[in-house]
Amino acid sequence: MTRPRTEIELDLAFHVNGTLSPEEAADLEALLAEDAVLAGERDALAAIRTGMQAEDIRSPAEFGLARLMRDVGRAPVAQSAPGRLWMWQAVAAVAVALLLGQTLLQRGPLGAGYELAGTAVAGALVVSFVPSASEDQIRTLLVTQNLEIVAGPSALGLYRLEPGEGADLASATQALRAAVAIVESVENAEN
Repeated sequence: MTRPRTEIELDLAFHVNGTLSPEEAADLEALLAEDAVLAGERDALAAIRTGMQAEDIRSPAEFGLARLMRDVGRAPVAQSAPGRLWMWQAVAAVAVALLLGQTLLQRGPLGAGYELAGTAVAGALVVSFVPSASEDQIRTLLVTQNLEIVAGPSALGLYRLEPGEGADLASATQALRAAVAIVESVENAEN
């Protein structure tokens, strides 16, 4: 025996199945000759194996498949009445026509309440404020220059500004560019 006893005992189930190599089987046979308890375990495993091999075990899937195949042969085939198919097609066509008519009647004049993408957006200036600028600082700057926020902030944090009535756009732009503590960038929206 080249292996320890505990390792050889683990091969008992493989010995009963007949899957051990001749050297391993010889080591186990020598141990079985010495130990009656181990031989009893071998006999119990052999009896279990014989009982399991003798049983006709069928899986639940086999029973389900057999029942399905039996029921398929008995199931009546549904047949539609050929004269009624056109009626359902006509009803569907009328429903689509009514839905289309209702949609067209409920629509207002074209363009009412909608703005097409790519059209001119209000605002003469595009401004980005410093993130640390307070709302009070921004408001004071805009009021003194007679500027009004007409759009924003965008996803990038840009605001569109429009000069109020009588305001000078050029001087307002210069004042915004001079306020570097509040304003990051000022661009003319038309450029």
